[in-house]
Amino acid sequence: MARKDQEAVQLPRPALPVGFRQFATQVAGHTFEATNAAAVGLLQDSVEGCVLKPLGKPECEVRELNFYESLASAAAAAVSAAGSTTEAKAAPGDNDLAALSRHVPRFYGHLKLVVNQREHTFVRLEDLTRGMQQPCVMDVKMGRRTWDPLSSPHKRQVEEQKYVICKQKLGLCLPGFLVYLPAEEPGKTVLMRHGKDYGKSLNVAGFRQTMGIFFNASTSDSKTRAAGTELLLREVLRQLQEILAWFKRQRLLHFYASSLLICYDYARLSSAAKTQPMPLLNGHHHQNAQSCADDASEWVRVRMIDFAHVYPAEDGQPDENYMFGLQSLIEVVESILYR
Repeated sequence: MARKDQEAVQLPRPALPVGFRQFATQVAGHTFEATNAAAVGLLQDSVEGCVLKPLGKPECEVRELNFYESLASAAAAAVSAAGSTTEAKAAPGDNDLAALSRHVPRFYGHLKLVVNQREHTFVRLEDLTRGMQQPCVMDVKMGRRTWDPLSSPHKRQVEEQKYVICKQKLGLCLPGFLVYLPAEEPGKTVLMRHGKDYGKSLNVAGFRQTMGIFFNASTSDSKTRAAGTELLLREVLRQLQEILAWFKRQRLLHFYASSLLICYDYARLSSAAKTQPMPLLNGHHHQNAQSCADDASEWVRVRMIDFAHVYPAEDGQPDENYMFGLQSLIEVVESILYR
């Protein structure tokens, strides 16, 4: 697969409130359009550093906002119960929601802003790329089925025709990503960026190859960077497996058209490798192994996003649709790590 430099794109300049700007590392989802003043993409609060996501249609807005508020309430209740001297009984599902909050960007409430002379509602979320010098970002949509229980027959048909090969075989779609790669000139980098049209063109082999490129596993031509890529892959796997463990035990919710956002800092690939624990002869690591894992979590982040189509689980059944995609993604990452 040929490497492509980022093409120069002239983004439209929407009329934004003072203190806000377009979010530079958005890779998927609704974006600003030069010919449609109503189209709104992600914003960034230049002071607080938060990401502002515009909410969609009224029914989707209610579902997504309710999801974030329920998650925040459950997490707060768990913290309160942990600090209480009396035994507090959690509401049904609260423990699952509180556990899930670790795998979702932090929620800081919602607000209304006027953009392009129109009022929009936004949720204020944690910026998962904050603090990264060269953020690499990938949006992976999960599940063979991406239409929700209330979708019209037309909507179902439209969704079934998107990303057909990868979605049916892997339960995964690739709406967009950006990644820094080493340039031919030593010490320099190039930026590769692709959107949904690229993702729709992929077959299973192409998807796997693209994942290798995103994780810089195809370009780790130095021992130092190769070691950093291994640390990156192991940390991504650790976080993916934690999310899978949550899905295996929860019977509360089903997620449709939801994504995982994978972020890491390319600038840390070389420096992070130097902090890896040295294996002992008996296969055990030194005691600083956990601290190294903690360090990796500072520059490698895997989080669930996009909750406009979250519904109560039918008859208390597990979310097999989401888990199928998640297990496929874990298998793809493992195949890159162990090849």
